Amino acid sequence: MENGFSTGDHLHQILSQLIDDELCDASASSIDAADLKSVAHHIGLPFHCDTLVDDVEDTHNGVSMCIMCSTVDLRRRMNLIKSHMGSMAQCRGARGESLREAGAIDSVLSIVWRLISSSNEDNIYSITLPSIENVQSSKASYNAFDVCCERHSHLRDNNNHLDFNRVAIKELHSTAIDLASVALGSLRDLACGSALNRAAFLSWEPPASQTFNSRMVIENGVHVLVTYIQRYDGLSWEDILYLDDYTNTAREKDATGMYTARGRKEIRILTNALGAIRNSSHSTADVCQSFYTHSLVDLLMWRLVHNASTANSNGGSVLPDASKPWREACFRTAGSLINLAEKCHDVAIKLASNRNIIYVLLETWGGTNAITVNNERNKKSLRGLPLLHLGLAAVLNAAAENTALEGGLDDIMIQVLEKEKERKQVAQRREEERKLRMKKAALPRDTDRSECRSIL
Repeated sequence: MENGFSTGDHLHQILSQLIDDELCDASASSIDAADLKSVAHHIGLPFHCDTLVDDVEDTHNGVSMCIMCSTVDLRRRMNLIKSHMGSMAQCRGARGESLREAGAIDSVLSIVWRLISSSNEDNIYSITLPSIENVQSSKASYNAFDVCCERHSHLRDNNNHLDFNRVAIKELHSTAIDLASVALGSLRDLACGSALNRAAFLSWEPPASQTFNSRMVIENGVHVLVTYIQRYDGLSWEDILYLDDYTNTAREKDATGMYTARGRKEIRILTNALGAIRNSSHSTADVCQSFYTHSLVDLLMWRLVHNASTANSNGGSVLPDASKPWREACFRTAGSLINLAEKCHDVAIKLASNRNIIYVLLETWGGTNAITVNNERNKKSLRGLPLLHLGLAAVLNAAAENTALEGGLDDIMIQVLEKEKERKQVAQRREEERKLRMKKAALPRDTDRSECRSIL
């Protein structure tokens, strides 16, 4: 067709370019980049498809249903998050506090809540992440976007409608996943190093009551993060990486076993969600308790043990090597469990009953290799042995004191506790020696002053 797009790839390029052009036009909008409150406000606004509803007939008009307008809207929010809270440097310290005070955490939590929530039966136009279980159901949920606004109608009119629908839906799905990943990454960084920011996760409330998968009630930001772990429950790392394209009906694998583009993005969402959980659970007891009561620990234990492919000398699961795309996610999963165990005794007891989990946590800590080397060389030095994390110590102590671990502690576990006890004794002795040296160094000066006073 003249002036039409003969292939889906060409159409995809045209749509991508159009979206980029519209974003450039919007960059000169009324948003003041220096005004964090204005930025946070625009990030947290309802999605474009939710804003133009006829209050009388409770129906959407053609503008709000336009799939291109909705895609541009999501991309604009993603760019705002990247520009203002897209790195650790932008989210820590005084700036991180300023972002919280401006409402940035609430706005970003609202974004990830909207994207993960099941579509409301009364509003079939809501945008959510593509379904994991059934691609066809995701495709059907976007059939409501069957109208283009006047500005974009030529894209449908000048091309095959099926090609346009397929490419446009794929673009919207991909953008929604990118937005979720970026938003979770910003929450991960905002939770790092700020107790007040972590507390904000628990104090946030969704605009409306929502149930995820008909069983998980979302009441705060902690619950939202749990739903992102629940989203992939039952899927191995490789299952996630092989998730089929947004508009295909069957899972596709190439001859070389390469992962799909969508699978890579989905793994990044899970990795960023785990990072946000690890950072928000650091030294924050009420957040840890909320994670535990919302069944996060079971989800993390399954993902850490069920997906391990090798075993150490004790028969336990070990973390994947650097060649595996899910290595970072595994470390964040283990780190989250250790943080949770430190501040929630129930978590420590639960983890203490699973030998494989303890082995994984020990490997994450990194001290078992040093213990083995010292034993082989008959060395008593503690050099090279990292400080035992309080969460891991809580797990090991729970296993020893409460007989929670069937068969009791093995030699490695016992040595970890003994080495930590020795390390504390050495540190205490050095501190006492330091105080004694300071006291002795101060005595001559006091004597000299008293002699000077007597002479005067």
